[in-house]
Amino acid sequence: MTTTATTTSANGPFDVVLFDSDHTLFDFDGSKAISFARVVESAGGTDPAALLPVFSDVERPLWAALERGELNHLELNYARWAGLLDAAGLDADPAACADSYLDSLGRTGGLFPDARPLLDALHGKVRLALVTNGISRVMHTRLDHFEWAQYFETVVVSSELGVAKPSAAFFDAAFEGLDQPDRSRTIIVGDSLTSDMAGGRGYGITTCWFNPQQAPQPEGIDHMVHTLPEVAAVVLGA
Repeated sequence: MTTTATTTSANGPFDVVLFDSDHTLFDFDGSKAISFARVVESAGGTDPAALLPVFSDVERPLWAALERGELNHLELNYARWAGLLDAAGLDADPAACADSYLDSLGRTGGLFPDARPLLDALHGKVRLALVTNGISRVMHTRLDHFEWAQYFETVVVSSELGVAKPSAAFFDAAFEGLDQPDRSRTIIVGDSLTSDMAGGRGYGITTCWFNPQQAPQPEGIDHMVHTLPEVAAVVLGA
């Protein structure tokens, strides 16, 4: 199910779009697989593909803890590699692995094929911001390396703030960077129900769930799309 907002002005129903990065505009899974394989092989691992699900299992509760404000990004990055190396029985330095992983994440992967056309379609018509629960070092390397910083008026990275989505303090920073836009004409687009959608609802802005897996739509979500081109129709009221 995809819902479309009613047009409220010549410029469409929204003036401001907050975009999540990973799994929404940026192919994080591709970047993760390449970067993980490089680090595991340098640590003496022989089958990175088999260890990648283990890594995901190790880091999943760590990301949940980060959203709750119980640890920071550097602690998360170290802990996931310490946990992976222990589970895999690899004798390597978790700090060195964690550092190499961040270096690679910033330069591998890329935008989803439909992401740049979407940004081109919206740029100049509405104001755009990038809001991510990512790591500053990775995010800014990506913005430069893949040349997409020019689309956004402000970029808000949780590791720079010390708070993450869904915290209201995170959204406060985004709205400050945009000179306090009208919440009723602001929408957040993201893939995460627990950070993007929960944060948007809590802050009183419209939510648009990017759901390429076509999972059932939960209650409380204003819009749901399965493809990025659909986002433009929601934002512009087409």
